[in-house]
Formats: sequence, structure tokens, C-alpha cells
Amino acid sequence: MFDVGFWELALIFVVALVVVGPERMPGLIRTSGQWLGRMQRVARELRAEFEREAHTEEFKALNREFLEEDRRLKQLALNSIAAPTSRAAALENALAENTATTAPPDETPALDRATVDASAAPTPAPPDLVATKTDHSA
Repeated sequence: MFDVGFWELALIFVVALVVVGPERMPGLIRTSGQWLGRMQRVARELRAEFEREAHTEEFKALNREFLEEDRRLKQLALNSIAAPTSRAAALENALAENTATTAPPDETPALDRATVDASAAPTPAPPDLVATKTDHSA
């Protein structure tokens, strides 16, 4: 903030000594120290209040995100309970929902059963890694 070095403070001290005089100088230094301490205390409290407010806003934003995610997961859980059990039925429903929302009713494409059946075919399972046992008793 202020760049006050030793020589600047010495100059201020000498000027104050000349203006105030040596008799009242200790009282001036004491009063100045008290005012400086009060200003530092106010600045520290103000900074702490700003930090508390920033943390409060951050926690409010996190709470909003948490509540939104909680609502979304609950909705997902409710939807998965009523979800179709087969992959073909799920694809049919997804295709029906997609075409109902994107295409006008008179241009709705017919459901291609071969495409749905081909995509519903089970995918081959990855080969299991079989651990071989080695006999070191020889």
C-alpha cells in the first residue's frame, strides 16, 4: 500500500518533534499508536467479514448444485423403475420419444424393426483372463 521506509519515518519523526515539541511527543506517539491499532483492527475485521461472505456465497452455490443433482438422481431413479426391461424395448421407446419431439406428426419415420433387433443383439463377452497355476515344487 504505502512504501514508507526508515528514512521517511525518521523525517516524519523529526518534523513532528519540531512542531509538537519534546514535552508532548510521548503522548502524540501513544495516541498515534492507538489510532493505528484501531485502524488495523477495523481492516482485519472487514477482511474477515468479506471472506465469510465469500464462503457463504460459495456454500450456497454448492448447496444449489447438490440439490439439483439430488433432484436429478431421484428423477432418474423413478424413471428407471418404470423403464423397460429389454434393450429392444428401450430402443423402441427412445426412438419413439426422439421422433415425437423432433419430427412433425405427418413426417414421422416408420420404426425399422431390423435395425432395432440388430442393435439389441447381445454383444460378445470379453474373454476371461484365466490365471495359470505354476508348480514350483520341482
